Amino acid sequence: KQWYQRRVAITTGGPALPRPPLAPYLVEPLAQKLSKLHVCSNPARVQYCSQEIVLFRENLINKMCRHSIRFPDRSEELHVHFAKTLLSQGHLTPLPLHVVPVYWSHDHALRLYPIPDVLILADKYDAFSVSTNDCLVFNPGSFPKSNFSFKVYLPGPKKLENCEIGDS
Repeated sequence: KQWYQRRVAITTGGPALPRPPLAPYLVEPLAQKLSKLHVCSNPARVQYCSQEIVLFRENLINKMCRHSIRFPDRSEELHVHFAKTLLSQGHLTPLPLHVVPVYWSHDHALRLYPIPDVLILADKYDAFSVSTNDCLVFNPGSFPKSNFSFKVYLPGPKKLENCEIGDS
């Protein structure tokens, strides 16, 4: 078997929040290559043993910076401020409706209560990882803009690894 046939792949999609899964006909070519492909909504909640893992794909950091009342004193604290804001608000989109439209009948899918064990934010902002309120919050960053680096979360030991595709 090829390496990609031994891995589990999860993809999210759709136009508004919360987003429904991509239509089966769109992912059929990919599903033929990957035997363990899961197409899910955005956000997606994965239960692994006793851990709750939330995956959320939205370019939220730039939107929150544009609409921030108080900006962190140092730019390196931005990701810490961002993670604490999401968890303290208990919501994935703590912004006005004109910034991030939400289907009200499905708003409960965007709530972060109880706080998950892991929150994976797929944002085009730089990669980061923060542990706060017993929750690991991380963003793998943009794959092509970061020299093809990515993050791998190992749920058994609850570890996050930084990986990169090197020149061969």
